[in-house]
This record gives sequence, C-alpha cells and structure tokens, in this order.
Amino acid sequence: MKNIFFIFLFYSCFAFAQQTIIYTQNVFNKAGMNPAAAGTDINQEFSYACGMNRQWTAFDQAPKSNFANFSLTIRPPRSYHYWQNVGFYIDTDQHGVMSNRGVYVNYSIHLLLRKNLIASFGVYGGARKFLIQTGSFDPNDPAIQKSNFFTFTYPDIIPGFRLSNKKFFFGIAARQISTAQLKDFQKHQIGSPSKLNTSLFIDFGRIIPLNDKFLLLPSITVNAALVGAPAADVNIMVYYANVMGFGLALRNGSFLSAIYQVRILKNLSVGLCYSYSLNNARVVAPNSYEIMIGMTPMGLSSKFTGRHSIARCPALEF
Repeated sequence: MKNIFFIFLFYSCFAFAQQTIIYTQNVFNKAGMNPAAAGTDINQEFSYACGMNRQWTAFDQAPKSNFANFSLTIRPPRSYHYWQNVGFYIDTDQHGVMSNRGVYVNYSIHLLLRKNLIASFGVYGGARKFLIQTGSFDPNDPAIQKSNFFTFTYPDIIPGFRLSNKKFFFGIAARQISTAQLKDFQKHQIGSPSKLNTSLFIDFGRIIPLNDKFLLLPSITVNAALVGAPAADVNIMVYYANVMGFGLALRNGSFLSAIYQVRILKNLSVGLCYSYSLNNARVVAPNSYEIMIGMTPMGLSSKFTGRHSIARCPALEF
C-alpha cells in the first residue's frame, strides 16, 4: 500500500512540476508572466508589487501561491529612444505536500519604434527548488529514508518579448527552455526521471475608451505547452474615472471570477478577486480568492485624468 502511495505521490509531483504559477489578475502581475513587461513606462522610476492566491480554501493543504517583484528603470541621460530595467522576482507555489520556490533577476530593454509604440525584450535568470514536505511522513519508513525529496533546477532562463502602446499590448514568453529535466547537477531528483516541457505564455489586451469616465480593457492569456492542450484566461475589466476597476474572468471553463481594483493612495493600488469553481470541486470547495498590491512611487500622477484617478495603475502601465 505504501508503495502505491509513493508511486502516486511521485507521479503527482511530476505533473505538478509541469505547471507554472498563473494569477487571475494577470495584467496586474504582467512582469510575473513576461520579463519584457517590466519597466515599460519610462516615467516610472521604480515599482514593486506583491500578491497571493488561495485556491479551494475548504480543502486541507489547498493550493497556495505568492509572489513579489521589484524593478528599477534606467533612463539614458539624453535620448529617450530606448531605456533599460533591472529587478528581481520571487514566487512560491504549494499543492498539498508538494511545493516549489523560484528566485530570479530580470533585465529588459525597451525600444521606441515610433511615437507611443514600444518593442520590449527581457529575460529572467534564476533557479527553482522543487520539494516535498515530509513532516507528515514516518521518518522510520524505508521509503522515506531512501528517497530524495527536493531538487534544484538551474539555470532557469525565461526570455520574453512585448509590443505595446497606449491602446494595446501583445506579449510572448517561453518557460522551461533551459531546464529540460526535473534534476539538478548533483543528480538529485524526485522519484523517477521526468522532463519539464517548454511552455509559451501569450497575452493580448486592448484599451477601449467608452466615454470620458469609463475605459474597457478586455484581455486574454494563453498558456500553451508544447505537449498538451492550451489553457486560456479571459478577462474583461471596466475602469471608472481612473479611481476603480471591476470585471469578470473565466479560466479555461474551470473558474468564474469577479475582480475589483481600487486606488487607495496616490502610490498604492489594490486588486481583489473572488473565484467560484465551475467544475466538480465546487461541491466541497467552491471558493478561491486572490489579493494583489502594486505601488508606483513616481511617474503615475501626471497621467491621471482626475484628482483620484487610477485607470493607469500598475495593472495598465504597459
């Protein structure tokens, strides 16, 4: 029976390792999806954001995700035809006893092709640790004593490209292109040998002014693994007078989400999201939620259309 349990555990970990952390408010966490999206606003000297997602909260050891990022924009002394950005990004993800943690540094360069049209190239470089929490296992079990329960994958290189202006954005990033196996250079691996399949993350969005006070922002994010069917997130946000935003999101037919974003202070915006399960999980654990916070100390107030405006909050600064 124990052997069956560990076979299931190791295969579950393999499947888990193929997945990348995705948030419902993906436009708010644009730099987490695509390194080229960091620092696209030349007037924003530095920015940072953090967030958390709690899925199926009624389950014990339900999925938990967290992230934080910081970036600094480097402007040339004279010409503004290009600028650079450096920063870091960290995230954690846990599914039951299985978890992974990533630490990355970021570099991006932004080229002004013509007025208001920006081509951005970026790359993350870092490492990710996959592990199994053994606290609930019997340490005297031979299967525990003879097994590895963690491994590092490095160097983890994530390149990205983004094309944007004030009305739209389009981006593409590739993950797991340099870490083909769930194994480090010391041959540590969890369970049997397994591969990490390359995934492409593609996002597109467009700002549509409705009138003097309302903006509509539909967007779509696609996670397309080279093996398997793609997963899609569709978001529709409406922003009122640059003060607050509200909208709906649908994730691959599995979750329906309600989103509310508000500017609390001049330099602080908060995003809240509630998700309801549309699949069989709704019977016992229908509720999930997500919180994001983004701060923009400089370069934001001059773009407001009103005294308390936020329509160009961190969620919309492409």
